[in-house]
Amino acid sequence: MKDIIKKFGFLAILLVTACDLDGDLENPNQITPSNADVNLIMNGVQLSFANFYSAAEGAVNPLVRMEAMTGGFRYQTANTPEGVDGLWSNAYEDVIVNADLVIELAEPVKLTTHVAVAKTLKAYVYLTLVDIFGDVPATEANKGTDGNFNPVADGGEEVYDYAISLLTEARTELEKTGADAGAALARDIYYSGNRANWTALVNTLELKAQINLSMISGRKAGADARIATLLAANIIDTPAENFTYKYGTATVPVSRHPLYRQYYDPIRGGAGGYIANYYLYTAFGKWDPSAPTDESLVVQDPRWRYYFYRQVGSIDQALSIDPKSLGCAPGAPPDHYVAAGTPMFCVFDPGFYGRDHGDGFGTPPDGPVLTCAGVYPAGGRADNTSTANASYAGATIQGDGGNGAGIHPIWMSWYTDFVKAEILARAGDAAGAKTAMNAGINNSITQIRSFSTGLGQTLTAGREPSTANYLTAVSNLYDAASNKLDVIAKEYYISLWGNGIEAYNSYRRTSAPRDLQPTLQTGPGPFYRSYVYPATYVNLNDNASQKDFNATNKVFWDTNPDVLN
Repeated sequence: MKDIIKKFGFLAILLVTACDLDGDLENPNQITPSNADVNLIMNGVQLSFANFYSAAEGAVNPLVRMEAMTGGFRYQTANTPEGVDGLWSNAYEDVIVNADLVIELAEPVKLTTHVAVAKTLKAYVYLTLVDIFGDVPATEANKGTDGNFNPVADGGEEVYDYAISLLTEARTELEKTGADAGAALARDIYYSGNRANWTALVNTLELKAQINLSMISGRKAGADARIATLLAANIIDTPAENFTYKYGTATVPVSRHPLYRQYYDPIRGGAGGYIANYYLYTAFGKWDPSAPTDESLVVQDPRWRYYFYRQVGSIDQALSIDPKSLGCAPGAPPDHYVAAGTPMFCVFDPGFYGRDHGDGFGTPPDGPVLTCAGVYPAGGRADNTSTANASYAGATIQGDGGNGAGIHPIWMSWYTDFVKAEILARAGDAAGAKTAMNAGINNSITQIRSFSTGLGQTLTAGREPSTANYLTAVSNLYDAASNKLDVIAKEYYISLWGNGIEAYNSYRRTSAPRDLQPTLQTGPGPFYRSYVYPATYVNLNDNASQKDFNATNKVFWDTNPDVLN
């Protein structure tokens, strides 16, 4: 017994002594403000931001029928709280907390570019969190060092205003010159330290925020005035100003685009995942309403050969490769599809095979035949096969096309064209809106072609559909439309492949496209006007409560009265 007492007494002395040695409490491997390298942390913030964008875009693009919603037949089973845990941690644990550390370290030594970039990326994250979830923690976020592990959610409008204030502060930092500007970023994976381009991004992010604020009657006048000012300022309107994250081609460490890794497996024919059938159908071109399944009458979109890669030239070819390859039975669409004005169902020729919205059935052996992401933005293959070649078969494998050197198109210059078109249409300037819309279409086609060419993915002469014919088809639809914004928003949607975030925002503002494919089964529950909260946030925060899964749950700026599906 004495030996035990002696041992425990000695241990107690050690513990007390250790507690008195403050230096022993500091983990030498732990990054603290005193030993942190601001440039290394800034690199981490920029990389973490790309991960946040990828998670956010991936969460919402199935809602707007870009990639297929396959996790269940109802919204509440296909889109779960656990599914956005990673998005939430990317935002708060990776980007925001480290951006705050960059700001803390950089401000005293006048590293103004560091400060501006950190505040800009932080503002984007907060705006996007509100757009996806609604009310989120901001004022009390990441205050665990102060003993607050249960942050209260701030109202979405207040978080928006806070994000805009961050952009204002970032703009002020970027306006400094000479010695006041401080040293440049040691490494900038987005703009290579170009402060003018960062300023264009700052102004563009505020523009996109003000458009949402203008949906609120009490904020409309102020937002409209601010929009007019921003449109006359330096905004993203040239290819050099595009805000993208660029992927590489390395296998170790993995650096290829996520969609490329999904559709271009190391084993040939091992593609997985599904592009939404509605998006394939809509982005393929303008279908003749008198014959909505006759491909020969379609005015094809010049971009589809860059967006998608068909592994087979026809559905018959897919069935010849494996009779069990189709996970659905082609035929007449369900009545509720027809009622919604969406004739597309299951699959369609020439060889397009995705999945319907809310198809939660199992996966058949379809890896060698399903339609894959193409060269833009995934860095895959351009589709260079004639639509008349019904017997074509060419399964994908890692290394094809651009070998995964794709991009996240976070904000492209043609997005600005479409935003201008929306603003002009809302103001009643139909002619001006049409001009801006056409500029968006032209700029989109031109830049996507250029991107693909840069990766060595060119089309055989005459293979790319006619831009002139496509613009004529859009023009005819626009001139005949009673609601011009419907046409603008649908064309914007088609141009947004790779960016479900802006498509989700646009859909909630405009209700377009109005012919989105319904869920495969009826009674899916309400469309997610905002996402349910992450499981980790609700389960670990005493001040958080989950949303009603059967309620609409609009975000604060969503004043659109239409019922969305």
